[in-house]
Amino acid sequence: MRKILKFLTSKMFSIGLIVLIQLVFLGFILHNLVNDDLIGIYLNVFLNIVAFFIVLKITTSDINPEYKIAWLIPILVTPIFGTFFYILYYRNNIKPKYKNKFHSIISDRKDLLMEVPNKLQFKEINYLNKNGWRYYRNTTSMFLASGEEKLEQLLKDLKEAKEFILMEYFIISKGYMFEQIMNVLIEKAKEGVKVKLIYDDLGSADRLPLNFKKTLKKYGIIAYAFNPMSFHINFGNNYRSHRKIVVIDNKVGFTGGVNIGDEYINKVTRFGHWQDSAIRIEGRAVWSLTLTFLENWNFITKENINYLDYKIDYSVESEEVIAPFADNPIENKQITKSMLLYLIGEAKHEILITSPYLILDSEFLLSLKMAAKSGVKVKIVIPKVPDKKIVYLVTESYALELAKYGIEIYKYDGFIHAKLYVFDNNKAIIGTTNLDFRSLYLHFENNIYLFNSKTVTDIKDYINNSILNSSFESVESLRKDSHSVRFLQAVFRGFSPIL
Repeated sequence: MRKILKFLTSKMFSIGLIVLIQLVFLGFILHNLVNDDLIGIYLNVFLNIVAFFIVLKITTSDINPEYKIAWLIPILVTPIFGTFFYILYYRNNIKPKYKNKFHSIISDRKDLLMEVPNKLQFKEINYLNKNGWRYYRNTTSMFLASGEEKLEQLLKDLKEAKEFILMEYFIISKGYMFEQIMNVLIEKAKEGVKVKLIYDDLGSADRLPLNFKKTLKKYGIIAYAFNPMSFHINFGNNYRSHRKIVVIDNKVGFTGGVNIGDEYINKVTRFGHWQDSAIRIEGRAVWSLTLTFLENWNFITKENINYLDYKIDYSVESEEVIAPFADNPIENKQITKSMLLYLIGEAKHEILITSPYLILDSEFLLSLKMAAKSGVKVKIVIPKVPDKKIVYLVTESYALELAKYGIEIYKYDGFIHAKLYVFDNNKAIIGTTNLDFRSLYLHFENNIYLFNSKTVTDIKDYINNSILNSSFESVESLRKDSHSVRFLQAVFRGFSPIL
């Protein structure tokens, strides 16, 4: 009952209810207009003409083919409602002046992260350089093999902060983990440490009290919600910050899959054992994480922060190659996708992947199939316990397709939320990007590329240990016996880009 009352009084429920009422009202009006003999004829003709031009626009655009199919089906089957839905859903709620502001902010970051000579001669490093990101040495990394490990290490580092703490999370949820972190942040703010916090408004909507920002401000902590949800129909709410970033004094940084919530440290059980991971870096590469946070801060606030105020020179002796980078839907460059596709194509022996979701476009499917058929051993770990049943049905359908090409699919005995990619035991990517359309196309994400690092070996060992706690899924075990389930998989897979 308490959970029901909490949900009924949450911001998520209030906004969802109001938007639903608006949709029903608009649908009622549209239905009456269509059923009016004279108006219905003109409206039907008009919307069919609009649908025709939208179909032309979609088919001739350079968007992903799966996106095209996902939109063409409803528009062609029901031109009136499909067109109406497209006009509402495909709209971007970021106004041109804000887009221009973001591009200006990106330009400032690129100036501060000037290209450095690529002594490694790796094409993926060249690619990052051309997109405004650089690689570093003089930085160490530490793999954190669970949310519990991250929390323990994070609390230690937060207590050492002297100048500033920057935090950005998709989900912040009240509970034990929240209280442990907030107690330290409040104490640090009292000591004069600047504390800035960004949380995604949708990701944290039903998890935080409405007065959250005001309460933190009383303690000297400045917080902002990313892309606040509105009480009117606005599908720009799709654009979320899925990032998980902590920066301490530009010396230490964290990222990975772990949000702030008790399920991430197994204090509460939602989908069996929660398997997650994070990474801690220390040294010069933290500067890229600092800039990634400050970009979003400058974008969503009216402040005009001087980045150099946060540049505290600090390095440690290390030959590791570490390259933090980030994605955003405004630039629409899909940097993470491009990095993964290139590294999959370059792999010679083995590719290891963990992801809570497996919803792939044709390019990913082809690259993984080609790798497997060329003799590269490909292993992918997904959860056994789903957190979203419809998405899980689609995940299983893609897993079946890959299994047919000799790719080994494993289901972790619980819920694996880690986003890890290892190539030939010498290169890896760890961060916030899932293998699904939302992460790759719609969300603000961040990741770290690693080479010549013991952390790559640690990540590989972690994945192999996860496999030991997983069941191998053959083609037969992944194939559904029920015709109705297979039908649903086919239907939802067709709409997977907009799930």
